Amino acid sequence: MALMAGFIGENLVAKAENKVDFDLGVDLVSSYIWRGQDLGGFSAQPSATFTFNRTGISFTVWGSAELFKEKEFANMSEVDLVLSWAPTDAFSLGFSDYHICGGNYWSGWHFGGVSTHNLEVNLAYDFGLMSLAWNTILTGFDYKFDGSRAYSSYFEASAPFKIANIDCSAALGIIPWEDCYISGGLNSGFNVTNIAFTATKELKGFPLM
Repeated sequence: MALMAGFIGENLVAKAENKVDFDLGVDLVSSYIWRGQDLGGFSAQPSATFTFNRTGISFTVWGSAELFKEKEFANMSEVDLVLSWAPTDAFSLGFSDYHICGGNYWSGWHFGGVSTHNLEVNLAYDFGLMSLAWNTILTGFDYKFDGSRAYSSYFEASAPFKIANIDCSAALGIIPWEDCYISGGLNSGFNVTNIAFTATKELKGFPLM
């Protein structure tokens, strides 16, 4: 009976781990900052993620819409599709499709020079004390001034730490060479795009009644 109970228990756990998890949420941000760029003011950013347990594969649909006309690119909307694979807790490989600003979503899906889509490859590794991430644009409107493809890239190093039981992290973002997409053609070589510090404290126990 003990062996049978153990066998049934393992099967139930295996079935639970094989299921697909679904997470749905929305963030409200005072400013939309992406890799050092100011892409909008007060924005709503909904997301939906499907996680296929025990495979390391996840699929995310993410969007951003500026709610008030505050800046030059006001009311700019964005819809991103992200497919990622994490075979271990440390390593992940993914592909992101960025669709930003105007145009018909489906008719522009040809990844050519005038497409409103940009396909990017994402690599990341977590060493524990520090995490490293590399991202490179492969397709879409991503060219240097001389007409050659820029392969716009972004590298980020981040390190977690604690201050008085508050989860903190520091990050450094770098553009390694001349690019078009990340800086809008304003970067002609190696450049530091952003230095960030974040502090997070999860609050629990707020009864509504």
